[in-house]
Amino acid sequence: MSKLPMTDTTRNDWPVPVDGHPWGIYLMFGLFGAQQGMLGPIMPFLRGELGLDLRWTGLHFAAYALGLALVGFPYRWLERRSLSIGMGQIAIASIVVASGLFSLANYLPMTLLAAMLMGLSGGLVMAVGQAMLGARYQEQAAAKLVAAHVVAGLCVLGGALLVGGATAVDWSWRVAPLVVAVCAILLVVASRTAYRMDAGSPHDVRLVQGKDSLPLGRRLQLSLWALVILGISAEWGVGFWGAEYMKTHVQISASAAATLMSVYFAGTVCGRLASSYALRAITPLTLLVAVMLGAIATLLVLYFTQERWATTAFTFVLGACLGNFFPLILGSAMSIAPRASSALSTQASQAVGVALLLAPFLLGLLSERIGVEAAFSLLIVYPILMLPVVLGLRGALSTGNAVIRQE
Repeated sequence: MSKLPMTDTTRNDWPVPVDGHPWGIYLMFGLFGAQQGMLGPIMPFLRGELGLDLRWTGLHFAAYALGLALVGFPYRWLERRSLSIGMGQIAIASIVVASGLFSLANYLPMTLLAAMLMGLSGGLVMAVGQAMLGARYQEQAAAKLVAAHVVAGLCVLGGALLVGGATAVDWSWRVAPLVVAVCAILLVVASRTAYRMDAGSPHDVRLVQGKDSLPLGRRLQLSLWALVILGISAEWGVGFWGAEYMKTHVQISASAAATLMSVYFAGTVCGRLASSYALRAITPLTLLVAVMLGAIATLLVLYFTQERWATTAFTFVLGACLGNFFPLILGSAMSIAPRASSALSTQASQAVGVALLLAPFLLGLLSERIGVEAAFSLLIVYPILMLPVVLGLRGALSTGNAVIRQE
């Protein structure tokens, strides 16, 4: 039976009351969201500045996803070492380097490298933040993870608005990544001791002393990877190709389609906010099944609806459902294996990178062959495939609870 590795990085890294909101960790997710949100809006300006075609422009998104997929290597390297500063500080410092480099990049190899570093640094911040929340809140981590992703979602919108606002007043788009880098510096300086790995409570020290005491089957690991890849593929399949689909299916202008997609992303934020309250009464696994069924039903309605206002309403609902996939998947996994938050967080972040690297490209390739409407309608397959995988996760939950009761 395989085991997920446990290290000192699963200790509590944020000295706040368990009942409070760890806003410092939430701001780490905000940095990740801001980086992710500004990348797309920057591309038209970068394309014009460097004279890039669509193929080279699209490679920046692939480079970003590749960086996310590779996050496990620096994460594992760092957690094996005794560091005088916290991994949180190092992760945030990587945001400074990546965003700073992107603000200075003025030729293609440098912009591609910066895009990959943005994915790597964003993934590192997310993985460390998720591990912190998992170690502190354990079986109750799902609500905090959802709240953290609410902050990330708001900052995705903020990153896009930052690019738009800077360019609207005739400043360079380079102001946006520079502002993110400055914010990251301020966060590290303002909380120099908050990210130390030796700042845990006695409860967390007991967790470290008992590491690897909870055996985890390969079922949990495979279920996590499958659910994250399927869930992110659905969420960002809509995110990347939704505007093109709306333009064709509802027969509206490109500008109106872009506005509809802002409704979708607003739905992801509102859905996560609602889930953070719903999780006080419902288990994350039960809520995950509910939003999966909601996503299936909403995709069906959207396929058969061409009326603009109905499409707007159901696009919001779809965002609320799909936006909850990742935090609820990870929260469910952490409720099964609360002592393995570090390993689960890293694997989930890597799975996000793999999904972002492959899913949008495959959907685009399929759209060229059968049309964007037909290809988009096939997104319903992802949540359908997730349903049987959740049964595997539920089985792992039963096994995990049995082991905990024995202890």
